Amino acid sequence: MSFFDQDHHPLEEALSAQSPFWSEFRVECGGMEESWTTARAFFDDAAAIDAFMNYERSHHSHMDDKTCAALVMIDYCYVFMLATIPLVAASGIVPDLTPERIALRMFDDRHDHDGEVHDVRRADIRYLSHRFSTDRLSLGHHPDATLLSGREELCDAFRIAIENHFSALIEVLVKRSGLGRPALWRLVADAVAGRWLEVGRQLNCLGQARQDAMRVVKHTGSPLYNKQLHFFDLTLHDYNCKPIGSWTFRARGGCCRYYTVAEGALCSTCVLKKPEIRDAELLDTMRRHVALLTAGQPT
Repeated sequence: MSFFDQDHHPLEEALSAQSPFWSEFRVECGGMEESWTTARAFFDDAAAIDAFMNYERSHHSHMDDKTCAALVMIDYCYVFMLATIPLVAASGIVPDLTPERIALRMFDDRHDHDGEVHDVRRADIRYLSHRFSTDRLSLGHHPDATLLSGREELCDAFRIAIENHFSALIEVLVKRSGLGRPALWRLVADAVAGRWLEVGRQLNCLGQARQDAMRVVKHTGSPLYNKQLHFFDLTLHDYNCKPIGSWTFRARGGCCRYYTVAEGALCSTCVLKKPEIRDAELLDTMRRHVALLTAGQPT
């Protein structure tokens, strides 16, 4: 009899352990049911892709197809990266991410971000396979496991899984919108780096998170690779030049094109923004944030 029990499967246990990350949608293992579709079927469904793009356009009727495609990619990446990166970062597990073995159940939701409520498209995620790769010897002897040599190979496995999963969706969006492949891959890479940074903050392992994310997105020859994407630190000082605190940010390599519909506004770390302007604006935001926290402290 195997030492491992299916009732205590490593992937199931990892999903349970990382469940605090998934307050907006479900992430689970299981089989296909009514109202679910595989990622592959979704990518191949022209009507479903059109519906997703029309959903993005519903927020700004004059939005062009390229911007709709960029926002589709960003919304899909939001769900995909949040469903996967905590497993890699905290549990050392890369699930089977082939599009045929990932099930989706799309829904619309409302999300509060920085005090503003936005309509968003989300999806419950279901892993249809229990297969996984891991760098942890304690899990590597499971019959569903592929044991890897270490953290670097784990990150490589995740990168390859991302490349394989997203290649079909990118081809569909290129044909549907005319937005170039490099632009779409840059958005995927931005999502990897941004989500890994947030997971690292929550797990209190920011240094490891930064290192792992760069291993994934900075592999020479990968479509995820671009020179612009990186992490950077800013330190806020008081009026006596004494450091108040430091923060880590992701400098984007891609552009969501939202500036074309939002009165010309660029995102806070947009690749189109000059670094000196970006840093000054971020420091000003940090200063206001610290002021609000200080004002809320008891005297």
